[in-house]
Amino acid sequence: MNRHTIQIRHPSAWHGELWRDALFLGNGLSGILMHGAIAEETIQCNRFDLWHGGNPGGPVPDISDTFAEMRQLILDGRYTEANTNRMAAALREKGYSASPEVPHPLGSLKITTEPDTIFKNYRRGIHMRTAEGFVQYTIGETSFRRRVFVSRDWDLVVLSMEADHPFTASYRFELFLADGREGTETLTESTIISRTTDNAYGANIRFTGDYTAKIQNNRVYITGSRYLVFLQLWSHSEPADFTEACTHTYEELLARHTALYTPLYDAVSLELTEDAAHDVCTEELLADAYGDTASPVLLEKLWRFGRYLFISAASARGNPIPLYGLWHGGDAMPWSQYVENENVQMTYWHAAAGGLAEALLPLIRYYTGKTEAFRESAGKLFGMNGIWLSAYTTPGVSGPCVPVGVIINWISGSGWICQHLWEYYRYTGDTETLRKEILPFMREAALFYKDYVLYTENGSLELVPSVSPENTPGNLMPAFFTENMGHIAPAVKNATMDFAVLKELLTNLLEGIRITGMYAGETDVWQNLLDAVPAYRINSDGALQEWMDDRLQDHYYHRHLSHIYPLFPGNEINSRRTPELFEACRKAVHLRKLGGQSGWSLTHMANIYARLGEGEKAAECLDILVKSVVNSALVTTHNDWRHMGMTLDLENFAPVQLDANFGAVNALQEMLFRWCEGYLFFLPALPERLKKGNAKGFVFPYGSVDLQWDENAVSAVIRAKQAFAAEVLIRDTAVRKVSLAAGETMEIHTAV
Repeated sequence: MNRHTIQIRHPSAWHGELWRDALFLGNGLSGILMHGAIAEETIQCNRFDLWHGGNPGGPVPDISDTFAEMRQLILDGRYTEANTNRMAAALREKGYSASPEVPHPLGSLKITTEPDTIFKNYRRGIHMRTAEGFVQYTIGETSFRRRVFVSRDWDLVVLSMEADHPFTASYRFELFLADGREGTETLTESTIISRTTDNAYGANIRFTGDYTAKIQNNRVYITGSRYLVFLQLWSHSEPADFTEACTHTYEELLARHTALYTPLYDAVSLELTEDAAHDVCTEELLADAYGDTASPVLLEKLWRFGRYLFISAASARGNPIPLYGLWHGGDAMPWSQYVENENVQMTYWHAAAGGLAEALLPLIRYYTGKTEAFRESAGKLFGMNGIWLSAYTTPGVSGPCVPVGVIINWISGSGWICQHLWEYYRYTGDTETLRKEILPFMREAALFYKDYVLYTENGSLELVPSVSPENTPGNLMPAFFTENMGHIAPAVKNATMDFAVLKELLTNLLEGIRITGMYAGETDVWQNLLDAVPAYRINSDGALQEWMDDRLQDHYYHRHLSHIYPLFPGNEINSRRTPELFEACRKAVHLRKLGGQSGWSLTHMANIYARLGEGEKAAECLDILVKSVVNSALVTTHNDWRHMGMTLDLENFAPVQLDANFGAVNALQEMLFRWCEGYLFFLPALPERLKKGNAKGFVFPYGSVDLQWDENAVSAVIRAKQAFAAEVLIRDTAVRKVSLAAGETMEIHTAV
């Protein structure tokens, strides 16, 4: 075993939902969940573009008059009356009822054997550097081994069945039949073909190698000691012929796959311990964390596993990565849509600095492809030009499909997504995509704000209504409130987050105009709008205010920290450039009564603490994460299903949510390296337990960085791909200023 492998001592064990701690494997288009059982193995199969149900809702009716009435109620200070879900009610009254689609499984391959005695030496796991799963065990004197990967080259599942002696296994593919479809299945001694009658999706299975076969009881029985099973998953169109693939050996096919996959995995490396320390199964790592804290080995495994999952779910030909990736274990999974008021963004936070900026392209194309629908929503809901993003979308549903106040009255969705679009350009320099897709979308987002803003008597902006997800001002909360009652009156005015997103959007839009020359005649319009954004406010407690209106009191009993956006995930506030606001953010975080946490909120908090330079607090958030929502396959859930009191307790409801896996990747990266314009932060939030380590290849827009550290010294290598100048800080202490030309390299060595 090494640092690139996770091993588990038992098969999937979540009673009734074995998929939750299965082995997750994929290539961005096809995904499988391998349970790891001996007598009846299940390999559940999914496809990125299989969605069903939902209702696009048709044309959005014009309810802009309802919005205007709601706005006036807020301006009059009648917040409770305004927050009666007025806009959603108006949509219903006009017959509009949209609902989001859900992804559905394609089907499952069932492999049945009959062990004749007790098993021993059981292991299953994933070799993350090759994206290869395995299950191995011994029955009697015979060793069995299954190896499987989902090829990025051929878009095939390739399964190797190996044993010391010939054995018999039966095979059957069970389609998941959605929307009233019927399925058909054709079996021969070398092939299984299973498909819906309308040919919308299906699976083709072929066997190669040294084996004998027969058909019995509607199953194909294969007897042999070493053979391959090829599984082709397809949807919406007839699949390509894969006969040529079947002429290759497993090792040849794996080599072609890893030539595409492994460079992505290796783009950045992180080593927090010696390789020998990784000779331990995940159950032991989690047990140690339950006893004390997450070890450096476990933290490194989480980082590697999150990157592995992300790459395995991402493809330039696929969709953006939803909350379950390619691994929705059933139909109608909760929150399985693109939830864009945190979860989508958290999935991608780590990508650019982790050398995976190209994976943002499907995200760009997904949202820019919905521009017309978003424009319709802006006009019909609010009477505005530009675009408005619903926080919930699916491939076939783009309008307001979750009609609750905290969603339909939230205006910062388009601006927040633009952060990722702009980040893609900054890290790749892809000017063509900037001109054709990114900048036009950013301009549409800005046009909405231009129409939406109001002006005070002194010429500064107001935003009405304005939501700070998902909180309510303290003076509007009822006396009987609980820590998690945040939807009482979320639509008020001047949420700090909304202004932070607006400032970021306008700043980047103006830079894009300067770079491309597009929309140059609008420069003054956007600059004047940016200049009119009011200054952030600090309350009497010394904390950054959540609403930039002194009549709206901060409410600390809430887990969301939306108003910290200019610190994280934004880059506006930092310890060097804006020290007073930086400390006000720290105070706001410390005053928060964090109440019921969730998996994603714990990783969000870890990222915020890392930005604040509080490494121990950031690590503590990850400690809570692994004690509460991480299962033995290292997959994260929304909340703790064991009622240990460290997260929201939702009884038997604890859905898988992979955004926490991805958020943990970014939190660890933020502890070690961060860039913002003019500054390179090395080890800005290093917790005590990470006494030594090295990282190679961390990316920033102008180049890359290697780091090595121990208790006595820090070394860094900075490589410039284009000219830049910056101040270098190690553990938040300025050590020197650097100025490099394109192609230059600089080494820094300092004692600590």
